[in-house]
Amino acid sequence: MKGYIWNKKAETMPYEELRALQGRRLSECVRRVYGTVPFYTEKMKAAGILPEDIRTLDDLSLLPFTDKDDMRDCYPYGTFAVPMDEIVRIHASSGTTGKQKVVGYTRGDIEMWSECVARCLATVGMTSTDILHVAYGYGLFTGGLGLHYGAEKMGVATVPVSTGNTKRQIRILMDFRPTALACTPSYALHLADELAAAGIDKSALALRVGIFGAEPWTLSMKEQIEDKLGIKAFDIYGLSETMGPGVSISCEAGDLLHIQSDHFIAEVVDPATGRPLPEGEIGELIFSSVTKQGTPLIRYNTHDLTRLFY
Repeated sequence: MKGYIWNKKAETMPYEELRALQGRRLSECVRRVYGTVPFYTEKMKAAGILPEDIRTLDDLSLLPFTDKDDMRDCYPYGTFAVPMDEIVRIHASSGTTGKQKVVGYTRGDIEMWSECVARCLATVGMTSTDILHVAYGYGLFTGGLGLHYGAEKMGVATVPVSTGNTKRQIRILMDFRPTALACTPSYALHLADELAAAGIDKSALALRVGIFGAEPWTLSMKEQIEDKLGIKAFDIYGLSETMGPGVSISCEAGDLLHIQSDHFIAEVVDPATGRPLPEGEIGELIFSSVTKQGTPLIRYNTHDLTRLFY
């Protein structure tokens, strides 16, 4: 099935209308965190910025950047913008290079996250008739639960397999007949190799689509996955800091990813100067998660290199 639009109003909004919405949401976000989240308040005061200075999207570049060290310095709950009795979920990064980056979610955040993932699943052509095999990790990592709740919002039968135990994964793929697979691209290749080693042909599976992310992968890997599993492979992007998977996804038209821009404002900046770059130039990807209530992010530097097209 071809991809389709899940939320027509949000996903087909005229560009100027979208910019105006982003500007309003940015202004609201800045007012919300100023005086509530100490590290944002201190950063803005140091930059000589007051909330009323941020009126439109054109004012975004006035705001200071946020990075992973800010989040680690605020460990564990210093980035939370609401009282703990409004937080219903806590996720965190792996913390392999330092303290974990801890992210809190309100009920509204979980609903927004589910909506964004549902949009992504629609983009790749999934419907409520599909069965999704989720082989991302469940736990503090956002991958498993992010895909899970987005799929459930769409009405997709979701199989929460999680990671590891490849023999069991293969048995479930054979017996439960999922039509969609969500995992890291490297694990998809591992599954394909183990299927081949077991003498199981890809035609024995019901899979038709794969949603892969959480690690870098190449066009060559994509082609191998599609060939070995007999599916169409799509790239889903997200960070635990911004929300998790569902910030953006590729589509049938090519390998570019579509951002949920009503919730996430993306910029690309020069790594050396921090200045915003024009459309199509490669630089560091900056995200502002302006509708997130629990842990809003303002100008968060992902340090991922990319380019933007509008």
